[in-house]
Parts: sequence; C-alpha cells; structure tokens
Amino acid sequence: MSTSICLIRHGETAWNAVRRLQGWQDIALNETGREQARALHSYLSSPAFQQSVDAVISSDLQRAWETAEIACQHWDITIERLPGLRERGFGKLEGQAWDAAGRHGPDQPDDTVDIDYAVEGGESLRQFQTRVLDCFETLSQTHAGKNLLVFAHGGVIDMVWRKLNQQALNAKRTHAILNTSLNFFNIDEDLNWTCTQWGQLPHLNTALDEQA
Repeated sequence: MSTSICLIRHGETAWNAVRRLQGWQDIALNETGREQARALHSYLSSPAFQQSVDAVISSDLQRAWETAEIACQHWDITIERLPGLRERGFGKLEGQAWDAAGRHGPDQPDDTVDIDYAVEGGESLRQFQTRVLDCFETLSQTHAGKNLLVFAHGGVIDMVWRKLNQQALNAKRTHAILNTSLNFFNIDEDLNWTCTQWGQLPHLNTALDEQA
C-alpha cells in the first residue's frame, strides 16, 4: 500500500523576489505569490486535476499555509500544519542576500560543501534532510494508502528530489524549483520512495495562455 504525495512549493514572497534567505523567518506571500496560489486553485478545482485528495498538510510558516488556504479553498478540508516541513534553518544568515551567504546559500551546492556544517542557530544539510525525510515517512504511515497534498518550501523539495534520485547532498542541482510547482511521488509501506512526475506547472501555463 503506497501513500501518494503531491508536494507543492509555496507562492512567491518579497524575499524570494530579491533573493534573501528566509529559512524559518515567517514571511508572507507577496501579490505575485497570491496570484500564483489563485492560479493553482483554478487548476486544482478544475477537471484537469483528476487526483482525489484525502488530506492537505502544510509547513507551519505562513508562506506555505497561505498558499494552501488559497489553493484548496474549494475543498472542505482542514489544513494540518507541521513544523517538520519548514524550510532549512539558516540561523544568523536569515535575512541576508543569497550572494552574501556564499557557499552556504541554498543554490550553491558543490562537492566542497560540508554537509555537516551548520551556521550558528541553523541546521546542517544532513540535519535538514533527516528532519524532512522523517516527516514524510511519518506522514506516509499515519496516512497510509491516502492521497496527500503537501505545501512546503524549495529546500524541502530539493531534499526529497535528492532522496528520489539518490543524489548527494552536496551535488550540483541543474534545475530550478519554481514557486507553486507540483511534484508527485509515492512512499510504500516498506518506506520505498518512487517519483512519478516532477516540476509540473500546468496552472501557470494555463494562466499565461488565458492572458495572451
């Protein structure tokens, strides 16, 4: 029996737009992020989205759960908020520009990065991935055989992608993780992970076509 998970990144925030490290800072969506969430709602509530949804689960940071609330407003489902789905904690670097954070920023992985290094007040890559994977495996057991919609963060999606593709934590990632992208995978009762679809944005493509 497998648990099916659709993992969705939150909409854009003002800090995303200027590439500032957010981490555990509770930054709200900006208007672009809300528009993205509304476009996602249009897709999820349309016949184009054919998957049933048994539960909606979100990071407890407002950029994630606000995206979930907007996107899932057509369902009578209470959104469960879990701290285990938070973005990586960047400690004293939070609020700084990604470029200022250098090799410890979220888009700078390479084989020289120490996956056990944690900035003061933050998490190492290894600690972060352990938290994230433990959270998903617990969800797969508490919601065994169900279809879950999970709203989280770019770093969380990156950790899941590395697990599914057996990529090292300090391996270079060649693709972007876009706001409100949909990523589908399964976890079975023996905790085997399999990817089904990745990086889907049908709702934003549709919205752009409608505005053309």
